Amino acid sequence: MTARNVISWTSTISSLVNSRRYVEAIGSFKSMLLAGKRPNYVTIVSVARAISLVDSEYLTREVHSFVIKTGLDLEASVVTAILGLYSVNAITDAVRLFYETPRKDLILWSAMVSACTKSMSFKQAIEKFREMQYFGMLPNNVTVVSVLPACAHLGALMSGKELHAFSIKQEFYSDTNLQNALVDFYSKCGNLYSSVFVFDRIPQKDLVSWNTITRACLENQNPRKVLHIFKRIGTSDVKPNEITILNVLLACPKTKEVHFGLGLHCFIVKSGLSSSISVGTTLLMMYSGFGEVDSCRHLFDILHPKDVVAWSAMVSVYAQAGKPKIALNTFKQMQSANEKPNEITFVGLLQACSLMGAEEHGKSIHGHVYRKEYSKHLFLNSALIDFYSKLGRLSQAKAVFDHMDSKDLICWSSMINGYGINGCGREALEAFYSMLQQGWKPNDVVFVSVLSACSHCGMLDEGWKWFSCMKEYGVTHNLAHYSCMVGLLSRQGSINEAMQMIKCMPMEPDATVWGALLAGCRAGNVETEVMELAAKELIRLDPNNMSYYVILSNLYADRGLWEDVERLRKLMMEKKLKKTSGYSLVEINY
Repeated sequence: MTARNVISWTSTISSLVNSRRYVEAIGSFKSMLLAGKRPNYVTIVSVARAISLVDSEYLTREVHSFVIKTGLDLEASVVTAILGLYSVNAITDAVRLFYETPRKDLILWSAMVSACTKSMSFKQAIEKFREMQYFGMLPNNVTVVSVLPACAHLGALMSGKELHAFSIKQEFYSDTNLQNALVDFYSKCGNLYSSVFVFDRIPQKDLVSWNTITRACLENQNPRKVLHIFKRIGTSDVKPNEITILNVLLACPKTKEVHFGLGLHCFIVKSGLSSSISVGTTLLMMYSGFGEVDSCRHLFDILHPKDVVAWSAMVSVYAQAGKPKIALNTFKQMQSANEKPNEITFVGLLQACSLMGAEEHGKSIHGHVYRKEYSKHLFLNSALIDFYSKLGRLSQAKAVFDHMDSKDLICWSSMINGYGINGCGREALEAFYSMLQQGWKPNDVVFVSVLSACSHCGMLDEGWKWFSCMKEYGVTHNLAHYSCMVGLLSRQGSINEAMQMIKCMPMEPDATVWGALLAGCRAGNVETEVMELAAKELIRLDPNNMSYYVILSNLYADRGLWEDVERLRKLMMEKKLKKTSGYSLVEINY
């Protein structure tokens, strides 16, 4: 048998890497060494790629040692490959290797910038980008693409704009990868207008371009734009993939475009993507957003195999639909299927327990969360704060909040909201001030909690104050904020002001706004004309919600309008609207 030479071994390793058989590629490299063959720089570059994808720090150091012993560390491409390996989990070693390399070319400088970005050392990435220019090295499009994500994560809008201008001046702005990076950069900085502006001027849009802009619109709270862009994909040469579909599925329920959602479902089936667990689960959540619980269950039943994400989604669907008993029964089915719950499952269960007032079950979940060391998940802690707050157990909610090593805006929002729903307005505002003092910048969700607390506690002046200064924090008023203010005004008897606010809203009022007006009117014994208007609007927006018909019927009865009462009752019978049945608790076992 003819002995294999270096070229043959290198070709095999490279072929295995290209086939994504990374472990086999590393094994072939070891066999090559055992056969006494000395790798060349091409071999090292190939095996380095395999090691980076299996993420082995031990192998990284082994290969680096071998490179030094064989003198291959003088090859710029080898040094660049080793530097890339260290960027995965040892950025300090990457920096040391970089500065120990006497001759630094543009590729090595770009690799160093990229390494800092990948290791989330964003400030260091920008520093290295500036340093290379100080040493007379002119960045290229690859360097700019590497540093833009660092600017995005730091919110360095001006630095990113300078890079944008630099790329135009250097005439490599037409590079699609660079333009995609700029779309993503502006999106992460909250500048959707510029993101769309750059996207529209990409001459050769690829799949990454379309996926980046749909995600940008989704992250910047413009779901209708996502749907509009998805329609544009159909006129292009690009075929949507799973990521595209997931972005659009997440946007659909936020727009309430049921017919679009149905059409998208058909497209998914025709495209053969319905077999994907992630697509099937997200499709299920889309129907949940439309309030189509039966459709969710149908999709869930035909989903095979069902993973923990699918089970958790179904538990959440029932909890969010106000069906806690079925949520808990679904969890028991999940246990019977030997599928272990995760943190998302527990969030849905806690929501179900709060709806049922099942304090002991919630405490059991709390104990399980801490035993299984899920307590570091911030959103799960936020769910625990919500659970205890809704049961009026503020001391337990505060204990969970204080016990957290780190907090995010969701946790702060949950604690503020917890104080608010329990009538502790001053404490809610104190928590908000504490959040501001610690350097947190409030987002739209935090302001909803603050305004809701003001509404619950009748703090009209404070409510107006924070509603008026939201724009100073870069937050635009949305329906939830208007709903809080309408509720606050109407509860304080300022019905005319509440009605004026509804008329002046820059968007059409939804059920939450009219519901807030109705609740405030009922609390203040306001004239029935305003209540009648609110109830009629609610019926128009949500014609299958029986509670609105009952309220309107009672209003007509109080005024002696019995013909209207009878008309509403007949309408309710025609729609087959019934009161929600009661339910009992079920046992949860872990």
